[in-house]
Amino acid sequence: MLPRMISRRETLSVTVLTACAALLTAACSNTVEGEATAAGTSGAPTPSSASTSTSAPATTTTTTTPAVSPADPDEYAGNAEGVYYFASVSGGLGCAILVHTTPLVGCQGDLPPDAPQVPGNGASQALVPANALMLEADGPGEWVSIGDIAFMDLGGAPKTLPYGRTLTVEPFTCVIDEATGITCKTDEHGFTVSDTDGEVW
Repeated sequence: MLPRMISRRETLSVTVLTACAALLTAACSNTVEGEATAAGTSGAPTPSSASTSTSAPATTTTTTTPAVSPADPDEYAGNAEGVYYFASVSGGLGCAILVHTTPLVGCQGDLPPDAPQVPGNGASQALVPANALMLEADGPGEWVSIGDIAFMDLGGAPKTLPYGRTLTVEPFTCVIDEATGITCKTDEHGFTVSDTDGEVW
């Protein structure tokens, strides 16, 4: 009976020792994974190595709007002297630069749905949503209400002003940016408008 009891205890001891050895082996294998370190240094990564191993690759941002280049005003000239028409790339906005009388530039068409309320054309006591923007040579840009098609070419489809092309007819410069829309300005004042947003200054 005694030899059998000893045998069982020895078997149990061997099983426990084998399990402990397996756990120690697993623990040891976890501690040696990863990069080797030089003798005498700790296994913890230095700040520089940590930042190097976790930093994302550098990315570059590209724009779809080409570099700004001048357009020939003669290509946008209307039938009347001193009148120039152009349209947005989408065709939703039409604009005119008028210098045959008091210099003026304006755009109308698909304006933002939250265009501000302004005095109505012919009924200044009533406020109506603006349906155009306007800029004179000597003042700030304005949201306005006009009663007719003042800034669109009635003689035919106006020529599109491509993204990044500047149309300059003194004292105004207009350009269309794919992200922000049409901007027309003088040295000090102007407006920017698209079918989703607009501002005057």
